[in-house]
Amino acid sequence: MSVLPRHAGLGALAALLTLGADGASRTPPLPVASDSLTFDYEVSGLHVIQRVNRASDLVAVSLYLLGGTRQLTEGTAGIEALLLDASGTGPSERAMARTGSVETLEPLADWTVVGFVGLRQHLDSSWQVFADRLMHPTLTPEAVRLARDELLASVRRRYADPDERIRLIANKVTFAGHPYALDPEGTEETLLALKAEDLAGYARTQIVSSRMLLVVVGNCERATVESLVTATIGRLPHGAYTWTLPPPVPRQKESHWLIEPRVLPTNYILGFFTGPPASSDDYAAFRVATDILSGLLAHTIREEHGLSYAAYAPFLERAVAVGGLYASTPEPERVLPMMYDQVRMLQRTPIDIFALRQYVNHYILDYLAQSATNASQADFLARAELYLGDYRLTDKYMDQLRRVRPGDVYKVVERYMRNIQWAYIGDTVRMIDKW
Repeated sequence: MSVLPRHAGLGALAALLTLGADGASRTPPLPVASDSLTFDYEVSGLHVIQRVNRASDLVAVSLYLLGGTRQLTEGTAGIEALLLDASGTGPSERAMARTGSVETLEPLADWTVVGFVGLRQHLDSSWQVFADRLMHPTLTPEAVRLARDELLASVRRRYADPDERIRLIANKVTFAGHPYALDPEGTEETLLALKAEDLAGYARTQIVSSRMLLVVVGNCERATVESLVTATIGRLPHGAYTWTLPPPVPRQKESHWLIEPRVLPTNYILGFFTGPPASSDDYAAFRVATDILSGLLAHTIREEHGLSYAAYAPFLERAVAVGGLYASTPEPERVLPMMYDQVRMLQRTPIDIFALRQYVNHYILDYLAQSATNASQADFLARAELYLGDYRLTDKYMDQLRRVRPGDVYKVVERYMRNIQWAYIGDTVRMIDKW
């Protein structure tokens, strides 16, 4: 029997590999090819990558504050998010709104992205608001209070929603002892404890140009960007930060569970397994294998047995890749064995090489479609620079995908999809003898 992807249209068994179905991540990490209009340079000690795109008048400005959770401690989780959110409230927020630009603030495991997308004719005015946020953060009691209230509301929603909460729980058990275990958006306890003076101290020591990678994609000239940087954020202290990839995630020797007994109509199961670093030759095969697993889970649990409205294999796109198995179900005692069965199926069932190649071709088409916006191109360029060491290697991942063979899939399943770290929210009585 051969395992075939559905969207390749290769027969009745295609349903076994509904690749990326039902919520599985399908954002491939580096699909932007290098070209003559993409270049990098330094301005006042700040590293800039720029792609000139004259197809529209939009410009995406993305500043990467490097380090992510490695800049945090148990007591300061969320401090960077709170600082930047507070600095963007009040007059700053109104000034940016007048330009029509859309702001970005995204605290992530490896970095925080702050920036905006706006029209070329408003670049100067949008930039001034953006730069002022970094150079002169608004840390008045009112600004801090408003930002704290906003972040607390978001945290409480995430912790109250079982779908979100289980991800936080699984993240803790998977990354125990690793910086990734910290929540870059903060917790209720840390956000309530952080004071304006903590934010001011963090700004003095951490908002430095050596922690920054600036990526600009859109219809603007290098001279314009250089001038804007020189007059503003290029004047920030340089600092002594050096970007490195995060440490390896400790490999667990056995599976563990974090369990929250709750009386719910639906029970939630999520397991994570750590994969290779993004710089590894195994990365592409691991991504393919996780997508295949996603299709197997969706088909078997949701479509064939009707035991879940959502069953898939999530993928966390970090410097260290993470895959997983997820299902929400009224019958967890039946679903958990099915999850393990799908991993075993992926280990043992032949994969037709021609079907795999056709899948990769579809995947690359998705690649190109998803790299259409200036903001997504900025992200792909940054990931190539930071994960692979050179923004010009944005096409390396596509080449690796084309080279994935069935043996590579079997290898990464055997190597990485083991010792799964589980989280569970729901009726524990139904899971007796299943842990």
